[in-house]
Amino acid sequence: MAGGKETPRQKMIGMMYLVLTALLALNVSSAVLEKFAILNTTLVELIEESSRTNENKLQAIMRSTSDKPVVLDAKDKAQKVRDLTKSTMETLDKLKEELSKDHSGKPMVGDELVSNTNIAEEKMLNDKSTIGDNYEKTLVDFNTKLQELSGMKFPKLNKKAVDFEELKNEKGEVQHAEKSFIEFSFEGTPTMAAITGITQMQTEILEHEGLALDSLNSIAEGVNFKFDKVVPMVIGPDVVAAGAKYSGRLFMAGAASGVSPEMFRNGASLAVTTDPETSIKMAKIEFAATASNYDANGQSKQSYKTEIRVAGKDPLTRTIEYTVIRPTIRITNGNAPSLYMNCGNFVNIEVPALGANYNPSFSIKGGTIEKGDKPGKVTIIPKERKVSVTVSNGGALIGTENFDVKPIPKPHYVARDNSGKEIDLKNGIRSTAVTGLRINADAEDNFKAEVPKDAVYRIRTMEVILARGTARVDQFNSTTENLDLNRWRSQMRPGDRIIIDIKTVTRNTFTGEQENVPVVSGTINIPIQ
Repeated sequence: MAGGKETPRQKMIGMMYLVLTALLALNVSSAVLEKFAILNTTLVELIEESSRTNENKLQAIMRSTSDKPVVLDAKDKAQKVRDLTKSTMETLDKLKEELSKDHSGKPMVGDELVSNTNIAEEKMLNDKSTIGDNYEKTLVDFNTKLQELSGMKFPKLNKKAVDFEELKNEKGEVQHAEKSFIEFSFEGTPTMAAITGITQMQTEILEHEGLALDSLNSIAEGVNFKFDKVVPMVIGPDVVAAGAKYSGRLFMAGAASGVSPEMFRNGASLAVTTDPETSIKMAKIEFAATASNYDANGQSKQSYKTEIRVAGKDPLTRTIEYTVIRPTIRITNGNAPSLYMNCGNFVNIEVPALGANYNPSFSIKGGTIEKGDKPGKVTIIPKERKVSVTVSNGGALIGTENFDVKPIPKPHYVARDNSGKEIDLKNGIRSTAVTGLRINADAEDNFKAEVPKDAVYRIRTMEVILARGTARVDQFNSTTENLDLNRWRSQMRPGDRIIIDIKTVTRNTFTGEQENVPVVSGTINIPIQ
């Protein structure tokens, strides 16, 4: 491991490498070798990240505008450091590629490579080959040249067992102390572990390079931006849902103390305050993101212009681009996508992407809509066979949801006795046991479950007939659902029939109105025993 300036991630990976190496010494199992393969992948990702970081450090040095000899020398050495590192990394990559081939030169992949336990050892410890010696020479040469270019002292990379404090026992003794660097690194080492060890060495090379560049950077003042190079920067989201608030902070990168800039968005002045975290003067940018059209992926590219004005300087301008995503409207309950005509249909219209910023407004075509007690909860009362509801948030259009409208299902008519028991129309009633009937218009079960306030029917008029054969014995008209049959008890004979002919029915609507319902199959025949 390289030293005290490692990042927490580097330290964690280094510790993982040591732990796996210790486990390997105890038991060469496929599980341990698989962990080396995973660790190697993680180290490769760290290499890519560190390489980008070091390249940025180099570019920062090269951007220095000073023509002082010491700065020009630092820039030249920084470029040579980067070239040296790239060359060394390429050499080690070729070595890892060589170790991943079998003795015939065929690449080993997958489980064949992970489970191989001998190729690396045989190639690196082969007395007739220079591959091991060249590996160690590459590391030594890198350290020597890096120290010459940077003027710094770095720990050696070709460490033997005696160079690791972690391997010493209480007496300061180290097992394998007599082994050379190559023997210590590759003797008895499976191929995947050997490759991972070289990858780990590459991370140390990049770490040493980073320290060298930092040293040269301090000479060239590459990390200090000149005031004439300052550009507006915004810390804020790159992607935001339509209707949500775009919240960001506009600031002048590398701002000098004592400067009081004016800041603008699309020409409108912004309030400038000193950020308590950075002490840099910033302006908060906040507005409702909108878009008039979207691409096939539901995205719309948008932008706004920023400007920073500083006394005595030309205005600094920059166009900030961001992407507006079309939010998805989700109907989570109620009877969508179908509604019942002229009924109070409870619907919950959500836009999950807006989160806590969701405070919608609605407009409707083909009916009326009423807001509920929470955002998104509405009652839709259709007046036409098609209804469309348009959802907006903070003045921004979200989208339109279309609903089909179903006709109200017809009720079915039921005759019950005074106790509420339904009459058996096949067997009928006994003339001596019945004193009255109740005729009800019952709603269809699904309709009653979905819009219970709209599923209440009332029979307003009906004709009640006592029939014998083809003749009418007696009849009366009723304007109530409860029928008093005491008047016929002395007239009813077995074989007679009571005929109920329903004339008019109404339904109580969600808004409290009485709606006439067409009567279909409104005749009930009840035999008398």
